[in-house]
Amino acid sequence: MKSLLALSLTFSLMLSLVAGCGKSESVDYSKIGIKIAQTIDTSINQEFTLSRSFDYSSGYMWREKYDEKMLEHVESSIDTEKQADGTIILLQVFRFKALKKGTTYPVLVYSRLGLEGEMVAQQDIIEVNIK
Repeated sequence: MKSLLALSLTFSLMLSLVAGCGKSESVDYSKIGIKIAQTIDTSINQEFTLSRSFDYSSGYMWREKYDEKMLEHVESSIDTEKQADGTIILLQVFRFKALKKGTTYPVLVYSRLGLEGEMVAQQDIIEVNIK
């Protein structure tokens, strides 16, 4: 029981450290048992986008954290998507450019600022393989 508690505390600490960083160095999250939300294969100097839906009225927004040696953040924008039933969904879109060969793990954090500090609702870790 103590080892399970220690493991869960270690995992929570690792996630909070990732959420608190201004930028993320390349850490191989798959080797430490953290689920990768999305995998992207790209080439040097190629651009790719990451998009996530959000609820503007909730105060939560997606924020990007990434290794600046591996990726260049080109643009952030808000877009819409219309579903079959006519519902319109807001999307935050992040456009990146791959800078050098290797694997990197940008993190998208769905959070908002409150009186208690930053409240994180979700974190998506993306594996980007640059060839």
